[in-house]
Amino acid sequence: MKPAHLLALESEELKGLMLEVGEPAFRAAQLQDWLFQHLEVDFDRMTNLPQSLVEKLRNSAVCTVLKTASVQESRDGTIKWAFETPDGHFFETVMIPSEGRRSICVSSQIGCAMGCTFCRTATMGFIRNLTLGEILEQVHFVNRHLRDKDGSRVTNVIFMGMGEPLQNLDIVVSACRRLISPSGFNLSRRKITVSTSGIVPKILEWAEKAPEIKLAISLNGSNDAVRSELMPINRRYPLEKLFAAADEYIRLTGQKLTFEYILIKDKTCTTEAARELRHIASHRNCKINLIPLNKGDNAGLVAPSEEEIEAFERELNRGGFQVLRRKARGPDIYAACGQLAKEQKKVA
Repeated sequence: MKPAHLLALESEELKGLMLEVGEPAFRAAQLQDWLFQHLEVDFDRMTNLPQSLVEKLRNSAVCTVLKTASVQESRDGTIKWAFETPDGHFFETVMIPSEGRRSICVSSQIGCAMGCTFCRTATMGFIRNLTLGEILEQVHFVNRHLRDKDGSRVTNVIFMGMGEPLQNLDIVVSACRRLISPSGFNLSRRKITVSTSGIVPKILEWAEKAPEIKLAISLNGSNDAVRSELMPINRRYPLEKLFAAADEYIRLTGQKLTFEYILIKDKTCTTEAARELRHIASHRNCKINLIPLNKGDNAGLVAPSEEEIEAFERELNRGGFQVLRRKARGPDIYAACGQLAKEQKKVA
């Protein structure tokens, strides 16, 4: 039988495991304390657990399943790890330090099926969904790294790594539950954001299953022609359907929605695009995150100049809604938005 991944177990599931191996249920709380308060993954260091339980856990459970394949640190302090899964695949996770924050960009899939032309992850294709344990282990790993480095912890979790989170929706919902659980990572729900390319039925499902967790939609085009060119998902769910779902999400959850918008020279960063985007946002409870294009594999897409970006922002800021420009972090190690990709082992 496959060992239980302890990070993925809810309190009741952990109690059930204790009873299953012939131990009292209260041991579950002790084990959770070691895992989430002390960030311990070595059963032998869990000193208030009896040796009998330690031996049983060695045979029936694991705290970690991922291997660190590589680590790179950017000049700006951003760190990117590549992890190898038990079945021999690779994915990446990014930690972004800033004043008062330690943000982690979490992957939810290995590769991605969405095919966005500005994103390097799309070049991998879709390999598989990450499991609940594999998602939570990314956060646990970075917490251990930060503990050993400076005693800090992850403050913000952003599902903007590899993959389309809403294509792994139930697992991502469960991951968010563990992230905010007092017996888990105990993060504020306001510190978690899930980003989607705009799968309309899944947006409505997310509003039903996780209304307390913030959602961001990768818009990246102010009209259907441009967005369909950049994001194939728009051909299935064009802007009219996307905005209908976005408005329903806002109505159902009461949350402010974030629209992420990639700035690409002569495509999305034009005066006309700024006016169209201003019209889109001006009557919605939303904010706009502007993301200048980061270096990728598509030679046909170029980042705008600083002057072009500033002109775009001036036009957009006339709308009276919140506009933020996201600073690229870790571009020198391909850790910035749209840059994550990892070659997989070739099968003989």
